[in-house]
Amino acid sequence: MIKRVIFDIDNTLIPWKSEYFNEIDKELNFLKIEHTEDDCNNIEKALSEYENKYYIFDRKLMIDYINHFTNKQYPEKFIYNLTKRWENCVPDKIDNNIIEVLNYLKSKYELVCLTDWYGDQQEKRLENIKILKYFSKIYSAEKTNRKPFKEAFIQAIENYKPEECIMIGDSLERDIKGALNAGLKAIWYCPKNKGKNEQYNIISDLEELKNIL
Repeated sequence: MIKRVIFDIDNTLIPWKSEYFNEIDKELNFLKIEHTEDDCNNIEKALSEYENKYYIFDRKLMIDYINHFTNKQYPEKFIYNLTKRWENCVPDKIDNNIIEVLNYLKSKYELVCLTDWYGDQQEKRLENIKILKYFSKIYSAEKTNRKPFKEAFIQAIENYKPEECIMIGDSLERDIKGALNAGLKAIWYCPKNKGKNEQYNIISDLEELKNIL
């Protein structure tokens, strides 16, 4: 029997948009650091490459990697300020269907989040769109390897048994296959896919969760 529902955040609960990377330019301007469009693009590439190279998120390690990747010397406060800016990168209003789904699930299960990002930032983003109250805890990638590594899911189930927990996320590799490998059940949120799978459910709208859970 399912007791804990674990949600991914980005592109599951909150859409992540490429425009958010405009904050790189804004922060460099704020810090009065001369830069070009290529410099901003290289920082964006460095952030993506960091995720491929490291499995734990650490701001000091991240800025060191950015500087190595770009051959620049950006100050440590750049990455702290940038991630702070991303706290406000949320929609003005969340879909009412999501609120209805969370209300429904909250009445039946304990809800938590498991993110591949910084916990303090993600908590603030959930607060900014007024859905933090639905989740009892946010598990991040700062103390253990991120999804799809088993450690991430073991962290998120805490004292529950794996089979008592279900993961809901948009990434097939990180959220779904990672959860299955850790012994959890899973639901793949994929708006463009209406297929079926014997190992996990596939939904194209979060509202479908009310028919499954």
